[in-house]
Amino acid sequence: MSWVVQAPGSDLRGDEKKLFSRARQTLWDYEPLRASHAEINIGIRGHVVHLLGRVRTLNQKVLAELLVRRMSDVADVVNDLVADPEVVRAVADALAADPRTAPSIVQVDARHGVVFLRGQVPDAATARSAIEIASRLPTTALVRSLLTIGGPVYPPAAVVQHHGAAALAPEAAVHP
Repeated sequence: MSWVVQAPGSDLRGDEKKLFSRARQTLWDYEPLRASHAEINIGIRGHVVHLLGRVRTLNQKVLAELLVRRMSDVADVVNDLVADPEVVRAVADALAADPRTAPSIVQVDARHGVVFLRGQVPDAATARSAIEIASRLPTTALVRSLLTIGGPVYPPAAVVQHHGAAALAPEAAVHP
């Protein structure tokens, strides 16, 4: 995968073409963004720059916006970049919330929106559920399953409520 900046989908006027070229060059000149092989679409409407695509880190997402925002002639930046940690969090939260996959420990990683699922699940149905759950999220570009069948099923986490010192250490409770 190489660093890509897609041309805007619509025809641009003279000033918009210049702004697009400058924004593209500004992002290209930022070495950590270029070296990460980010995929960025730049949209221009008047003096508003719209960033779409995928970056590796949350810092890259924030810095891409800041780099473009500080350019002259930019009135606003709409940052719709998706960072891989956002993808991982969305998938992990969805897997934990679904009763079909919550009892299994599934490790989630993402690279440019491609989600990798790893770990052991108890059966093929659980593996299919994990793939389906991860695939339906809008932040996910593709799912690669590295899951193996035959893993343990963990009971749901117990909720423990403590009621004062006596509940924590009954033998240490002070009796009047």
